[in-house]
Amino acid sequence: MENKKYNVRDALPDTPDTFYDAVERSLAACRSEKKERTWGLVRLPRKLLIPLVAALVLLVAGTAVAAGAWLRDNYSPTNYMETPKEQREEQGKTIPDVEKAIESAAPQSGDYRIVMLPELEEAEMLNGQRLAHGQPAYSEEDWGWMRDIRPEVREVLIDGRSLTANILLHTDHGAAFDLSWEGDGQWVEGMVDEVLYRFPGETAAHETPYGGSGGTTGYDEAGANLKLEVILPEDGSFPTEGRVELTLEVGLRDDRVEGLNPIGNVGKLYYTFSFDAGAAREASKPVMTLRPLSGSIVLTVDDWSDLDKPKLYNQRVSLDGVVLREEVRYKQTGVYVTYTVQEAPADWTEAMKNSLLYPNREGQWHGLYLEYRLGSEGEWLPVGHENHNDFGENTIILPIFPSEYEKAKGQGVTLRLAEYYGTALNGEPIAEDWKMVLGEGSMSLNFDLAPQELGAFEIPLP
Repeated sequence: MENKKYNVRDALPDTPDTFYDAVERSLAACRSEKKERTWGLVRLPRKLLIPLVAALVLLVAGTAVAAGAWLRDNYSPTNYMETPKEQREEQGKTIPDVEKAIESAAPQSGDYRIVMLPELEEAEMLNGQRLAHGQPAYSEEDWGWMRDIRPEVREVLIDGRSLTANILLHTDHGAAFDLSWEGDGQWVEGMVDEVLYRFPGETAAHETPYGGSGGTTGYDEAGANLKLEVILPEDGSFPTEGRVELTLEVGLRDDRVEGLNPIGNVGKLYYTFSFDAGAAREASKPVMTLRPLSGSIVLTVDDWSDLDKPKLYNQRVSLDGVVLREEVRYKQTGVYVTYTVQEAPADWTEAMKNSLLYPNREGQWHGLYLEYRLGSEGEWLPVGHENHNDFGENTIILPIFPSEYEKAKGQGVTLRLAEYYGTALNGEPIAEDWKMVLGEGSMSLNFDLAPQELGAFEIPLP
């Protein structure tokens, strides 16, 4: 593990400064009296808004090794589904265990309907927005072709924590969904605005805990490709058997007005499909182990307890009395390892516990960085990450699948944990008691980072 340099704006080098200006505006929004605010596609409590923005800026993919070198750049079930099945097969990028999980979901299309702008309650507002953005009012001649769109769910992958689906929107106007935003034609984007689900034998619809996200990702001769991502409830309410129905509300946006915001809608698609919830069943019972820590480290803390003055600071802390709870779950889609803080000294705040476990992809930010290796002499490799982690937990995914357990168990699987902290900011050293208030001054944070090893643990396999 080596020291790192990190610039927030370098994470997305092609992102204009206006994005970071929007982050600063989000800071102000979080201080408002509104209980909820929409950012992007997902409606979140205001306490979660800025951390999500930070997570998006800092998102860096994990790595994998067991299924082949092509996975080393990025493995998670969601990322696996980035490539449609036909392309996976053509490129030799299939994992038999994961393909089995996809097939067992057995998705089936249900009802759908398309409602165009004139039939929407907000039609007057939407037409007003079109005119305000220099676009002509809605006309059937321009947009009536959308009424013939036919959705078809192609694949569903569910792992118990999240669901990813690939959906094809059959249309003869697929080129309108080209995301290059070039040329004189129509620029169209389909964006998932809402997801509801129904359990087997129930008629009532349930909201997903974090909404749904996704949208069109391109097109081919058959139509436009839409990818859906849903975070599932983790309270045990989601069924593990039977067929579950998902109903999507997809905004059909005119990107010349607005792609991310519903004010760009020229229509809406409502689509229902079902799948077998049993596809998420686990390969073996989970294993829980307590991992005591010791020694002392410098902890870089994100403290959002005061939304008027959220802070980022360093503090040297003792790890004596800190115990991590390690839960290992064995799925068709990999080995999932979740860390939470089981015990901590009385003077540890929630912000300190959360920061200790903050997912640190590729050592590019402060927080918990994990590597794994197979065998005692194997190469240390960064782990894959879920796209969703609750505050106070860190879940990683090892690309080790049921058909590989016997071989991997013979080699041994070890996880190494390290905590990264800031050593310098914008070229100036920062002390162990350094502190700053976020949202004041420049958003350009050039950190030098250093790792501190927490321990290495052998991961049990069935």
